[in-house]
Amino acid sequence: MLESDPAIDWDSMIFSFTKTDRMYIAHCKEGGEWQSGVMQDFQNLSMSPAAGVLNYGQGLFEGMKAQRAADGSIVLFRPERNARRMQDGARRLGVPVVPEEMFLDAIHQTVSENSRWVPPMGKGALYVRPLLMGSGEVLGVAPAPEYTFVVYGAPVGPYFKGGLKPISLKISDEFHRAAPGGSGGVKAIGNYAPGMVPSREAKRLGFAEIIYLDALHHRYVEEVGAANFFCVKDGVVSTPELTGTILPGVTRASVIEIARDMGHEVREEKVDVSYALSADECFCAGTAAVIASIGSIQHGDRAVEYCDGQVGPVTRRIHDTLTAIQQRRIPDERGWTVAVE
Repeated sequence: MLESDPAIDWDSMIFSFTKTDRMYIAHCKEGGEWQSGVMQDFQNLSMSPAAGVLNYGQGLFEGMKAQRAADGSIVLFRPERNARRMQDGARRLGVPVVPEEMFLDAIHQTVSENSRWVPPMGKGALYVRPLLMGSGEVLGVAPAPEYTFVVYGAPVGPYFKGGLKPISLKISDEFHRAAPGGSGGVKAIGNYAPGMVPSREAKRLGFAEIIYLDALHHRYVEEVGAANFFCVKDGVVSTPELTGTILPGVTRASVIEIARDMGHEVREEKVDVSYALSADECFCAGTAAVIASIGSIQHGDRAVEYCDGQVGPVTRRIHDTLTAIQQRRIPDERGWTVAVE
């Protein structure tokens, strides 16, 4: 592995793909056990056009970050939750489960061997992408006969331009992200392609992203693109409950704990769109976005602005606390951060 620092202008980095040095790969036969994974140079994968993931979308992924901490270490944030969420997704899609110990070992190896790509503290992160897919050949609609587990990474900047600067969102009147009984509650690869058209259209109109309502009643807020939604009204923090149609985000769970520790009542409930539009402030949360303040929401002909277009006080406090924990600038009393040797 090359030891010199990569020639990257960390200050101008955006959320995009950059090839790094090394990647992890492992294989498993249907009904068998996972073989020991290996680290190899970053490279393209070779698979049949009949691979289950290419034909029937039998695949899922995770997203997590490794970043520099105030003590100079490289840290991960609650990686065991990503391991367990991928296990839940694998069971839903009929994919062999990757043991938690194997998953965490793969993450640590990948970050360690790409450590020169981790930006300085506060300049971004190494986004780590575990990918689990049916790579064996299959013609009928059935589980693939072989599976591949890959972990790679890429240095990234903020997901939304401007970082915490409030974003404008548009509620979708036509499209839905997921339906009850489907795969909306796991990070299945097939969940994301249908969202590209509504997201692109929203951005064409000047919005940062789309807000999806539930598919059954078309009145309850579900997700902001690929992030979890929160709103604050009279000091009460509300977020859509986990009913199987939205993703149980690691950042979401962390925000709930932080907000409760701050003394806020936190409600996991069905968030009616009318309630969200009457809130004092709104924000979204996710691994990529971290905490993104919502400055305005457009719903049909109605546009609502929050906090005069500024970052709300609760949003800022939660953001500052979460990022301080992630970078070990304050004591990590919950044991959420894990150092990579």
